[in-house]
Amino acid sequence: MEFIRQYLLSKGIPLTEENWRPFLEKNTRREFKKKELILQKGEVDNYLSFVETGAARLFFTKENKELTVRFVFQHQFLTAYDSFTQRTPSRCDIEALTDMVVWQIHHDDLQQIYQTVPIGNLVGRLTVEALYVEKLNREFSFLSETAEERYLSLLKQQPDLFQKIPLKHIASYMGITPQALSRIRRRIY
Repeated sequence: MEFIRQYLLSKGIPLTEENWRPFLEKNTRREFKKKELILQKGEVDNYLSFVETGAARLFFTKENKELTVRFVFQHQFLTAYDSFTQRTPSRCDIEALTDMVVWQIHHDDLQQIYQTVPIGNLVGRLTVEALYVEKLNREFSFLSETAEERYLSLLKQQPDLFQKIPLKHIASYMGITPQALSRIRRRIY
């Protein structure tokens, strides 16, 4: 779990060995196979996960079409955050797009850390801020950019995305059809 500690240190969180120990003791390592459902719609997400390796997507089905809400990659938080924090049934599924290794902390354990470890609340706040900024950037992109601009931005931010993830999922995430994505790719290349 040292990579998680390094990530948190890079975010300006002054983690001492004493502050880090409760996180270390409460996290568990899990492996998921490609196409495995990590969370099913309707279940309460009990875990805040951090991806060591691999990629996942959050999606829901509407009118027999899968709509991708979010991709999660190495060194990012993975959760249906509204379900996790509000203790409500998830509105989406979480699927492993590749074989994955994640580190998970149970909701109850995290709440205990928030109450007993002084730095715990800072870690929680920075996690929420990171997820919020990601969501805000996605909304801004949808409202201010063309599909081609969104594609180029996604390509710049995640250049290996197109080798790991089926184009139909990328098109869904971008809010366009796979055919429209193919046309954009043909124009660019």
